[in-house]
Amino acid sequence: LIDAIRAHASRVFPGRALETLRWDEGGVVRNLADFAVVRVAPAAGGASDLWIHLSAGASAAPMEDGYGLEFVLLTRAPEKLAAKLLAMVANLHADDRYPLSLGQALEIGHGWLPGASADHLLVALPTLFDPELEWLSDASRNVRFIWLVPVTRAEAEFARKHGHEALQEKLGAARADVAALVRFALDGFGDLDV
Repeated sequence: LIDAIRAHASRVFPGRALETLRWDEGGVVRNLADFAVVRVAPAAGGASDLWIHLSAGASAAPMEDGYGLEFVLLTRAPEKLAAKLLAMVANLHADDRYPLSLGQALEIGHGWLPGASADHLLVALPTLFDPELEWLSDASRNVRFIWLVPVTRAEAEFARKHGHEALQEKLGAARADVAALVRFALDGFGDLDV
């Protein structure tokens, strides 16, 4: 599975450096037999400085819909802790009691990275990426990649009340830098009626 996800990343992000990371510290991954993170470097000379982290192993057990989920996280730098966060989310999703689904706002109990203002992850479609990223299908698997968007508590409440699509539209319209460690609340999130 890890090799298949690396090959998928190579197809979707041609010419970009790939690295496979493991998070073995602290017993974070207990529900998955094999787990890694494929980190995709920014394109050399490209306009974006974003690093893309893809989970590899969360989809080992397909859901009732017949496909497994893998997760995508963006960072401004090659953050090792992004691998830990993806491992935690994949491990949670692999527990039958806590499957993740689109639109869910997952509280993580601390900033998504040290010093970050966002402390939730919105489970969203990977609309920011090349459409080829979302699905990996071959003879042995169907995998859907879902974006974990760091959001603040107020933004998570907005998504719960108005729907994740409304939040994504609002973030997109404001051109919010969701990979930034610190970002200010958008207008309208400070006075939510929740």
